[in-house]
Amino acid sequence: MPEPVKIPVASAEYRARFERPYIGLIANDRPRVFEAVVAALLPFKFRLANTEIVTTGTAADHKVIFKIPERGISFQFGAEEYSFGKEGSSWSMAGEDAQVLVAAERALMEGSGASVESCMLTIAMHLQPLAKTREEILAPFVPAPFKAFMTQRQAQTFGNHLKWADGDVLLDFSVGFANGIFLRLTSQFKGQPPLADILAKVRSDEEAVFGILGVEAATNV
Repeated sequence: MPEPVKIPVASAEYRARFERPYIGLIANDRPRVFEAVVAALLPFKFRLANTEIVTTGTAADHKVIFKIPERGISFQFGAEEYSFGKEGSSWSMAGEDAQVLVAAERALMEGSGASVESCMLTIAMHLQPLAKTREEILAPFVPAPFKAFMTQRQAQTFGNHLKWADGDVLLDFSVGFANGIFLRLTSQFKGQPPLADILAKVRSDEEAVFGILGVEAATNV
């Protein structure tokens, strides 16, 4: 049976890159697009005080950041890309959080005429096994020649990073949680598929990684 794990902290970030830089987003068009995004976020209890405009550094560094702290949500855009972040993410709340992204995204795109070339979704989480140690769960991923070292000394960190053409997965010891495992999973997409398809793909990838690790999220913690 899969080892039950607690997930004390999780986050998600969606990032979309434009086909080319749209300078208007940080210049003449910014006030109009800014107002459109604010109007789109107001139904989600957004407050203007939780906005930051960055105009330092190179043109690529200029951006506008909108935050809804009570929900751990942020949305930002610049000339080259826009992103949506969620702290304390969970699949049970993904649908509600997606509504915020879709509203802000629609306001941005309609007000700018920009076109997305590619996008990516990254989820990160800390897993705490409820019965086994993290070393036991990660042992199958340690190369055989190094297993002897693990019997003689205790590892302080663990690095396992696999990258492919459209994403990657990273496993490591958690720094913030005792007996914890840090997992980060990224999926990349050409163009901009429907958000529902992106979420379904990433959830399927997460379930596949959990299966490889032999763990499942506990429902009673």
